[in-house]
Amino acid sequence: MNIDNTLLRGLSLCFITAVCTHLSAQDPSYEQVVGGETTVVTILERTSKAEVDPMIYGQMLEDCNDNVVYGGVVNNAGEENPKVVELLKPLSIPVMRWPAGTAIYDYDWRRGIGPKKERKPEHEKVWGGTEYYTFGTDEFLAWCRKIGTEPYINICMGNSTAKEVTLDDAADWVEYVNGSTTTRMGALRAANGHKEPYGVRLWCLGNENYLRAIIHKEETAEQYSDMLAEWSRRLKAIDKNLSLLGVGHVSTWNKTVINRVGDELDYLTLHYYITSQVNDGELLSPEKTLFASARVEENLKVNIPLLKEYNKKSGRRRNPLRFSIDEWNNRHKVWSDNRYSFTRKDDRRMYDVATTASMLNVFLRNSPHVAMANYIFPINGHGLLKTVGESDAYKSAAYHVFDLYRRYMTGKSLSVSVSGPGTNGIRLKEMNVEGDNETTVDSMICNLCYIDCAATSRDRGKTICIALVNRSYTKSQTVSLHLPGRYSIAEAWAIENDNVKAANSPNEREKIKAEQKYVDGKEVTIKPCGIMIIKFVKR
Repeated sequence: MNIDNTLLRGLSLCFITAVCTHLSAQDPSYEQVVGGETTVVTILERTSKAEVDPMIYGQMLEDCNDNVVYGGVVNNAGEENPKVVELLKPLSIPVMRWPAGTAIYDYDWRRGIGPKKERKPEHEKVWGGTEYYTFGTDEFLAWCRKIGTEPYINICMGNSTAKEVTLDDAADWVEYVNGSTTTRMGALRAANGHKEPYGVRLWCLGNENYLRAIIHKEETAEQYSDMLAEWSRRLKAIDKNLSLLGVGHVSTWNKTVINRVGDELDYLTLHYYITSQVNDGELLSPEKTLFASARVEENLKVNIPLLKEYNKKSGRRRNPLRFSIDEWNNRHKVWSDNRYSFTRKDDRRMYDVATTASMLNVFLRNSPHVAMANYIFPINGHGLLKTVGESDAYKSAAYHVFDLYRRYMTGKSLSVSVSGPGTNGIRLKEMNVEGDNETTVDSMICNLCYIDCAATSRDRGKTICIALVNRSYTKSQTVSLHLPGRYSIAEAWAIENDNVKAANSPNEREKIKAEQKYVDGKEVTIKPCGIMIIKFVKR
């Protein structure tokens, strides 16, 4: 189904004037007006048709030599850390991506099945360290069931320079996981101890195929699409119930992939990484990090019309093609040896609470077009948990963000208006975002409020939940809330600390946590980099 070329030409128009609100005739979902001393948040509707997919609260596992899989989920022998399971299970994580991103170019799934004592470790060419293969396909799927999450398996689609990955390899993997015992690979799975097919639905073909990096070669959108078409036909012949994800990028790439193979796909992936420069725990140029989610949102606004037009023309109303932001985080570059260097070992601090919540707000506001997201990582490596030895773990600051959002921010996304203190003249190109950035967005200049907001409704508007994020690094913000009708506050929760550099540690495991607040009336105050979620019920 072809997308009209005039659409992309229209998307190339950029707003170089003073304000880039998120309010337009086409998408009246979010409006910001900077001015005044008190922030006013107005919920513009009781309910909507914009269904929030809980899959936006997903996670991703990757053996990246930072104790995410080995030293995180399991030890080198493949023995699970029981505390990790205990702490992750209450989050009701909806989806878990594995073996993930760049690591797939060096991952051999066949080495990770069968008796563990016969599996041979291998040097990991991408990230360094060792892939022990003691946490392979069967172990991953068993672990997913244990914590109550849906597995999502990512396949390398042929462009690795480290080892050849063929369509036969991919087909055998799908058959091993989902085939009946009458098939060759299904029989092997049964011999390895799991008779019933796993029925894994979500499979992605490739990872950042547009990029030449480390051990994978770049492809054009045309080359990628042609290969995907061939692989999709073969894999769906094995299991017609597969939901396939294809590699997305910027709008020109996405347009080609959608036009050529959109009918084969359920999701198109995008990757966005906020980045921070950190010196002794202090965030440098805070606005470039705390407002970075605005750049991500404008990138999405460029691409969402491509989905809308394709879905309309192809008649995909019940099963539309949607976006999966299957890699995202706030990466820290820490001052060391007279330079800023990327590290996954830095603690999650209060400002990470703000950036994490702001990104989740972006996904909420852009529902249902953003239908999945995978935070990296759940364990260690800027994760939700930090392990202590092989049998203990504690919650990082980011854990509590996902805990609150997963419990309260579901249902239908509501339109919101925000006016109040903020910053004028923000150049989005200067906001710290790595990934699928659009050149048209780089030209935009925005006025952004310190308070970032998303709202959802459930029970036909009887319950409304509002998520507020204070993006100011130094000042508390007072917020006045206005709802469409008679509502009273049922609950209020906050994640705050007087020190924006604060982080949890093995010795202070609850320095940052979610705390229930008593709110009298409809005005609240939020500390710098703090967040608050408020649940209202109709009277």
